[in-house]
Amino acid sequence: MQIVIAILSLLFVLSANAAFAQSTFSMSISRHVDTDALSQSQIEKILDDASKILQKPGQVSTGDDDFVCNVAFALKGPIGTFGGSPSVSASVDQNNIASVHQVDSDRADVDFRVKVVNEIKFCRPGLSGITFFGCSFSPPDFRSMIIIHPNRQHRDENNLLISNFPNHLLLAHEFGHLTGIGHRHSTDALMTSCPLHRLPARVKVSKDDCSCLRGGPKTCTLPAALGCNN
Repeated sequence: MQIVIAILSLLFVLSANAAFAQSTFSMSISRHVDTDALSQSQIEKILDDASKILQKPGQVSTGDDDFVCNVAFALKGPIGTFGGSPSVSASVDQNNIASVHQVDSDRADVDFRVKVVNEIKFCRPGLSGITFFGCSFSPPDFRSMIIIHPNRQHRDENNLLISNFPNHLLLAHEFGHLTGIGHRHSTDALMTSCPLHRLPARVKVSKDDCSCLRGGPKTCTLPAALGCNN
């Protein structure tokens, strides 16, 4: 009996360790040739901050709607470039978004691919009247994320400059969409349908969303688009 209890205890420990083990996702990053240069340290700082916003170092889960999610991001390879043709512009719209998502689509050595541009005018049908800073609604096989260059002067829905735009939140939020998570009608959730620069210092991740984030791209099923509901 003691042997059985010991085996069951070991299995429980192994299961618990697996549940709380860190899920690290690798990414490639390419910027359009018409954007500013990006440094390795600049990107790694954003990735580190994005990881910490999910992991909440030194903090604990306070409920199923505010979960500590052990997910991290890592850059793989050098920062590349793309573009140089009219069909792949640094200003993304409905006519060229598919071409931008296709950039680096042949890379199988990373979990997802990030393309940096100057402007996003279109993301997916059903989203309108929105200032786009990122877009992850890509064809399933591409695992592609398009984001605005972190050096750009981000403006809000009233065309006012946003100081200290949270680029790390943008990356974590768009990765959430890449895993299949939709927007939340919440003003303090990572996956809020409201502008990210309005989020508080402690950003909430639900237990269900954490399961999607830990599973990685295309783990969950993306629901219909939501508008911001203050």
